[in-house]
Amino acid sequence: MRRKVLVLLVVLSVMGVVASCTGGRRLDAPPGTGKVVIDADMGELNDDAQAMFLLAAAEGVEVLGVTTVGGNTWPEEGAAYALRQLELIGRTDIPVVTGATNVPAPREDYGGALDRPRPASHRALAVPPHGGYAAVEPAAGSASDFIAEQVKRHPGEVTVFALGPATNLARAVRAHPEMIPLVKEVVYLGDGAESAEFNRWFDPEASRIVFAAPFKRELVVPLEAAERLIMDGKTYERVVAGPQTPVRKLFEELQGPLFANDPEHRVPVWDAVAAAAFLRPEIVSDADGPTVLDVDQDRFWDLYVARIGSNTLCC
Repeated sequence: MRRKVLVLLVVLSVMGVVASCTGGRRLDAPPGTGKVVIDADMGELNDDAQAMFLLAAAEGVEVLGVTTVGGNTWPEEGAAYALRQLELIGRTDIPVVTGATNVPAPREDYGGALDRPRPASHRALAVPPHGGYAAVEPAAGSASDFIAEQVKRHPGEVTVFALGPATNLARAVRAHPEMIPLVKEVVYLGDGAESAEFNRWFDPEASRIVFAAPFKRELVVPLEAAERLIMDGKTYERVVAGPQTPVRKLFEELQGPLFANDPEHRVPVWDAVAAAAFLRPEIVSDADGPTVLDVDQDRFWDLYVARIGSNTLCC
C-alpha cells in the first residue's frame, strides 16, 4: 500500500510539473479558415474595424460580407465606416449590409450610439468618415436575411462573427430557425452571462436568444479576456513600421497624433482578439471548452502586427 501511495504521489507530482510547464488548457480548435460573415458595430479604426482588417488579410478566409448593428455606432454610421475602410484596402467586392439596432434605456456611463443622434442615412453622418464617403453603396436587404441567406447558400461552411450586440443574429435565428444547424461556427465577443457588459446591455434579449441557440460550434471571447490586451505606444510603433499600406497609413493619421500628444494613450483591440483566436487558436493560453480565459500576449501581438497592415495596396 505504501508503495502505491508513493507511486501515486510521484505521478501527481509529475502531472503538476507538466501542468506548470504547459500553462493553462489550450483551445481545442483548428486554425480558422473558410467563409465568414462579420456582424459588427463598426467604427473608424475601432476594434471591430481591426478585426475586419485581420480577417480580410488572412489566407484561407473568405469574407462574404459585413453586416452592421447598433451598439458603439448606429447601423448607418457602421455602414459608412465599413464601406470606406473596405474601399481603402481595395475590397469593395465585400458587400456591406446596414443592419438593425435595439435602443436600450440610457445609462449614466458610456452609451455608445445613444450618446449622439442617429443619422438619417450612411451619407448623413455628423462627421464624414476619414477621407470622405466611399463611392460604393450598401447592399440592399436586411442584415438578418443576409446572414441567413449566406448560411443556407453555404451549409456547414460559414462562421458568423458576432462582434457587437446580437440584434441581427437573433433576428436571423428567429426568422430563419432552419439556419441554426447549418452554421459552421459562431465567434462571440462577450459571453452569455447576465451582466452589464456593453454588448449584452445594448440588447440583452438578443444575447439570450443567440446563446440559447444550439449552434454546432462556438468560440466565446469574454470581455475580461480581451481587455487584458491593449495597444500602447510601443506596440503602435511596431504596427506602423515597415512599408506603408492603407491600414498603417490610417493608424498614422488617426492614432499617431493621439500617441504623440499623450504617451499614456491606449487603443482597445477587443474584437481583434476574437478574430486572432479564431485564426490562430494557439495564441490562447487558457480556455474552458470553447471559452477563452487568457491569451498569450506576445503571440497575439506578433500575429496582430504581422497581419493588421499586410494589405499591399496603398493610398
